[in-house]
Amino acid sequence: MNRGGRHFSNQNHNYRGRGGGRRGGRGGRNRNNNHSGFQTFSNHPNDNYNGWSNGDAFHMIESSGSPSSTSFTVAVQGCSHGELDSIYEALEAYRAGKQSSSIDVLLCCGDVQTLRNTDDFHSLNVPPKYKRIGDFHAYYSGQKVAPILTIMIGGNHEASNYLQELYYGGWVAPNIYYMGAAGVINVCKKTSSSSVSSLRIGGVSGIYSPHHYKLGRFEVPPYGQSELRSVYHTREVEVKRLEALASMTQRPIDVFISHDWPKGIYHHGNVNQLLKKKPFFQKEVQENSLGSPANEQLLLLLRPRYWFSAHLHVKFSAEIRHTNSDDKPKRSASSSVTATVQEQNTEKTATTEFHGMEPSDGNCPDSNSLTDQMTRFLSLDKCLPKRRHIQILHVEPSMTSRRSTENTNAEVANKPWIEYDLQWLSVLSRTHEWTQLTRSPVNLTNEITSVTNEQIKQLEESLKATRNGGCADNPLSIPLNFSMTVRPFDPSSPRQSYNAPPQFGNPQTDEFLSMLGLSHRITVPYNNASAHDERNLKKLLRTSLRPSQVNINKQRAADDDNEIDLDDDDTDANEAKMDSENLVDPCEIEIESEEDNGEDDVCFVPKKPKI
Repeated sequence: MNRGGRHFSNQNHNYRGRGGGRRGGRGGRNRNNNHSGFQTFSNHPNDNYNGWSNGDAFHMIESSGSPSSTSFTVAVQGCSHGELDSIYEALEAYRAGKQSSSIDVLLCCGDVQTLRNTDDFHSLNVPPKYKRIGDFHAYYSGQKVAPILTIMIGGNHEASNYLQELYYGGWVAPNIYYMGAAGVINVCKKTSSSSVSSLRIGGVSGIYSPHHYKLGRFEVPPYGQSELRSVYHTREVEVKRLEALASMTQRPIDVFISHDWPKGIYHHGNVNQLLKKKPFFQKEVQENSLGSPANEQLLLLLRPRYWFSAHLHVKFSAEIRHTNSDDKPKRSASSSVTATVQEQNTEKTATTEFHGMEPSDGNCPDSNSLTDQMTRFLSLDKCLPKRRHIQILHVEPSMTSRRSTENTNAEVANKPWIEYDLQWLSVLSRTHEWTQLTRSPVNLTNEITSVTNEQIKQLEESLKATRNGGCADNPLSIPLNFSMTVRPFDPSSPRQSYNAPPQFGNPQTDEFLSMLGLSHRITVPYNNASAHDERNLKKLLRTSLRPSQVNINKQRAADDDNEIDLDDDDTDANEAKMDSENLVDPCEIEIESEEDNGEDDVCFVPKKPKI
């Protein structure tokens, strides 16, 4: 049934369009893969890969670049939607099949769905038929350990109550690190007896909504129906903090990850191919309204060498050539979110020019062809069989330094580790008052906040003097201080809790704020007794969610392709009045199978059937 939006029809196949319906509803699913312009995978030449018969599921993993003694092997994942087992198994099968060295880091571009137990369903904004427990709880409980250092940002389908505990970032599970609402960290690895390579990674969580962009972080669990959506909307506070890095003259951002696309990026790749795959994007592409204007501004200011995104469930790449001007643009977020990058032409501007350089195979070009004034954009699909949701890249870091790492625990095992970024910590410290628990717009300064080298040096000396963990030689090493704050899901238990939990603190956030000498503003201190006291659990608010509405099994819904709505949740003025039947957004998307472009450099990895 069509519940809003424009109709695209061809051969009697209807689409729910994006942009024309109530609250900008997104398009629908093609239920016949023989639709004109689409190609099925049923006769793909690699369907018999490794002896697997035609029709068996497999992952399609593409790679680009060549490894070197200093490069990082980076795996990028689009939307995960709770399928961590499948992702890790696919990467291990790829590594074994290629007989290659280990992958240094996995970057997850949102919608990881870090559900710890069934209570967390109350903080996950998806239709009831998609409420399944997924794989994450096993990594949270320690039953499984992520085999690859994993770094994630949040999307619009998350256990928002858990991620809100870690607003500044932290370990959501052993070896799985969340970058927070926004953040910058450094992935490091030893490249010789006295050298360490460092990959600087920035990220911003959530999706853009003009209705909440300038507001404070007012959402507190248990969430109301409106807060269930607004909690994952990106705020101007986080964007302004990231913008501040552009005025600093030290290291560039090597890789930036977001869930939402930067607005306008589609005009500068192969837009015809994009619209052939997703015709229901046409209206927003023509109006240049698809994507995040905040991310567009970050792209212009930060100029990372790579930018990875997800959210729209399609693989798409583009190349951005920035100007050679020594002065980077310094427009503030408050004024720039209404500005647009160059439209569908490729004329030079004062800031950035874009070129539609996507090769016919859709691969992201390697770092050998990159310069300091170029950004390669790549968005990936979601984790489903026969989808292009993983890409392997060999990325050269912007910095290799000579320093001792004798006391670094991760180095002993010859594995990568992560460190705080001094510039980012300095910006957080200087803008701490911006973090406000308010529904009102946050009053930000008009000028981009800058941090002097002297202030950064003072912070470094302070960390050396005050940090209890790590060692004096490496005060920036992020401690391995994960701890469970709630009971994990127990699949063997016949009875599960379906309560909406209140706000909890997290000891990692306590330690982080103490390290910087800051106070809690939108988070709360962790209270172990309060979190686990049975008397406190009785106070949890019960809602209308019932066990029958939740699929706690690991199997997907039988009546679909595990599609999930992309809903950008652009709320209107009446959102607060929505009743319970509108908890599920009617503007849901179910996307058809992607067109096969016949890539040559594709590894088809058989996917193990789930039991």
